[in-house]
Amino acid sequence: MNAASLSRGSRLVLALIFVAAAPQKIMAPADFAASVGSYLILPDVLINFTALTLPWLEMIVAFLLVCRVWTGPALFLANAMLIVFLGAILGAYFRGIDLNCGCFSSTPGTSGDMVFYIVRDVIFVAIGLTAAWFHRRGLDAD
Repeated sequence: MNAASLSRGSRLVLALIFVAAAPQKIMAPADFAASVGSYLILPDVLINFTALTLPWLEMIVAFLLVCRVWTGPALFLANAMLIVFLGAILGAYFRGIDLNCGCFSSTPGTSGDMVFYIVRDVIFVAIGLTAAWFHRRGLDAD
C-alpha cells in the first residue's frame, strides 16, 4: 500500500467517523444536549449552543474532507474536535462519571464502558493525526 492510498484511506475514514456521528445528534438536539451536560464540563449557557452547532460542524468537516476542499483546516478542526472529545471522556472517567458518551447517539444515560470509549477515541485521534501527517507532507494527492 502506498502513501497516497494510506492518506486517502485515513482521510475518508475520518470523514466517515464524523458522518456517522452527526445525524442522531442533529435529529435529537435535546437528547444530545443532555449528553453534553452529563460531562459536567461546560457552563449551562453553552450546553444548548454546543448541542446545536457541534453536529453540523462534524458534517461540514466530513464534507470538506471528502471533497478535499480546505483539507488542511478541515484536518485541523477534525483533530481538534477528536482531542477535545478524548479529553472530555478522560476527564469524566477520572472523575468517576459513568455516561453514554453521546458520540454516535444522542441518548443520555450511563453505559459502564468508559474504557471502550477511551480506546476508541485514541484510535480516532491516531487516524486523524495520520491523515494530517500525510497532508502536511504533501503525500495526500488523489
